[in-house]
Amino acid sequence: MAEARRATENTFGFLDEMRELPSLPQVLVKIARVASDPKASAAEMAEVILRDQALTLKLLRIANSARYALYAQRVTTVSRAVMLLGFQSVRAMSLGLGTYHLLSALQRGGAILEGFWREAISTAVICQELAGLFGVTVSEEAFVAGLLHDVGKLVLAQHDPERASQLYGSAPRGPGLLAAERELFGVDHTGVAGELARRWELPEVLRKAMTQHHRCFSAPPSDRGDLLAFLVSAAKTLSGALSGDSPDAHDLAPKLARVLRKPVGPVLGILQGLPARLCEYASFFEIEVGDLKVYALWVEEENRRLSDVFSEQEGERRRTEARRAEMAAIREVHALLVQGAARETVILRVLRAAREIAGSRRTVVGLGGGPAAAVRPAWADGDVTPAFLEGFVFPRDEEGVITEVLRAGQTVHAFDARMPYFSRLLSAREARTLDAPCFAVLPILKDTETIGVLYADRNEGEEPFHDDDIETLATLADLISLALRG
Repeated sequence: MAEARRATENTFGFLDEMRELPSLPQVLVKIARVASDPKASAAEMAEVILRDQALTLKLLRIANSARYALYAQRVTTVSRAVMLLGFQSVRAMSLGLGTYHLLSALQRGGAILEGFWREAISTAVICQELAGLFGVTVSEEAFVAGLLHDVGKLVLAQHDPERASQLYGSAPRGPGLLAAERELFGVDHTGVAGELARRWELPEVLRKAMTQHHRCFSAPPSDRGDLLAFLVSAAKTLSGALSGDSPDAHDLAPKLARVLRKPVGPVLGILQGLPARLCEYASFFEIEVGDLKVYALWVEEENRRLSDVFSEQEGERRRTEARRAEMAAIREVHALLVQGAARETVILRVLRAAREIAGSRRTVVGLGGGPAAAVRPAWADGDVTPAFLEGFVFPRDEEGVITEVLRAGQTVHAFDARMPYFSRLLSAREARTLDAPCFAVLPILKDTETIGVLYADRNEGEEPFHDDDIETLATLADLISLALRG
């Protein structure tokens, strides 16, 4: 134990020599102690916070921010802010604000100082938002973990600005960065961060996040500290997209969803809300976040692209389900025919399939008794009324859609019956009766002769029949033809 202590002192001895590196203010130490006391009250916590005017003002701003403003009444007292935010949230946010105030005073470091706190605040906000997907009860801990994850770099840069500029200017990443740091400084930034966490008596979950965020996790861990480290790692990836530095941003949302083991929809929802959250928190820390237009355009493009992908996947899923249902209906109808079921039983089963598979509102089988006879309803299913069936009588000598299908033996799909093209096809009688905005009329054949039609329509506001639906209806019309031969 003594040897381990001496090794630690030798490794981090340079921290003792850095006069610029301050100790954690007593107000933050006392806040942590009050938060850990189960008997402490909001008034006691407020009393400690009020000793630091800057911290008091910032916590009140946070309590009145969009994230926490649940009520119309503004939060004007620290005790009310403590009650609203909760003890652990106040402790976490106080640590974040306090340590930022300490470390932002470190001004040496060359290249690393450029955008360091902008990336830190971006990672913090993203980490806090992602924490919501995992039900983290104190999401502010995730925020602080993201804010402080790279502070070791800042300290190393303060210790040796020349070497830090050389290293961080070349921008190695991941294990390569840690190895390069150990070669140059004898320690990497995660080790420095862990030592700072120990000296400042930060909670163990934060120390884990600060030291383990370069670790590779095969799945989201259950341990709270490991989970924060995992979220920091994921948030760093998104932080690059926010600044426009991510070269592979176009596929980032689905990749991140796979890493998080979460649906891509909620992940993309978080991405959309990030600019507003980032600007809000950046104002608390008085950090410039720059122009986020590139990021906004990227999210918009991701939304559009993923919407197309989902639409295509949904269409394929719907087609697969329809094919299965269609095959099941065909097998059932064939079984009825083999069993010698009544014609009406068979055809009504086919019409029910048209409603279930093709999504029709009304389906009607119209037959004509001879070449000169009018087409009349023989069987119907769905939302048909006596008035509709009474009007469904179409003489063959009247030019219209029904007679055109009977004459040519071809399907007519009026995907928008209000369009001039389709309205010109309809006879006056058809225009009165076939009042649906979308309908299809398919021929029913006996040998080579068209003896009737299968009519199907959809409700106002529904999508027109897709090509797959028309194919399904054509298959069902063939089954009706088969039933009529029996």
